[in-house]
Amino acid sequence: MIREWRKQRKGLIKADRSKKTLCSCAAKWPKLEEYVKNWITDQRKSGIAVSTKMILIEARRLAIEMSITDFAGTTLWCERFMRRNGLCMRAETTIVQKLPHEYKRKIIEFHKYVTNMRKKLCFEIGQLGNMDEVPLTFDVPSNKTWMLKVLRQS
Repeated sequence: MIREWRKQRKGLIKADRSKKTLCSCAAKWPKLEEYVKNWITDQRKSGIAVSTKMILIEARRLAIEMSITDFAGTTLWCERFMRRNGLCMRAETTIVQKLPHEYKRKIIEFHKYVTNMRKKLCFEIGQLGNMDEVPLTFDVPSNKTWMLKVLRQS
């Protein structure tokens, strides 16, 4: 190890003391990563939540377009890509997706359906349960997304 440290002397002297290793973590496909980062930024500006799976699908698609044959697009690559580009997973405080414009009509149709089924099957109103405390959603928006890290200034 001492021989290795002597070879790395200049790098070790310049290294940040808070880091444990001298790994460079340089991108193997910098152009691909640039396109993926721009894609993430565009998606976030549009208010779309971006998941790791979405990033991997887009990165694989771009790799095929760019004729990169040795790109596997693993979750480990995605984690390193995020670290290199200052991205982190954050929980959203607002709903990313808006309710469908027809949601009132859908609620009325559902109430009519329940009423008709109650009459058809001869249920009493007292035999029905009220589930208003449990939200029933058909399209659940994600509450987590990738975002640029905000560096705090002292």
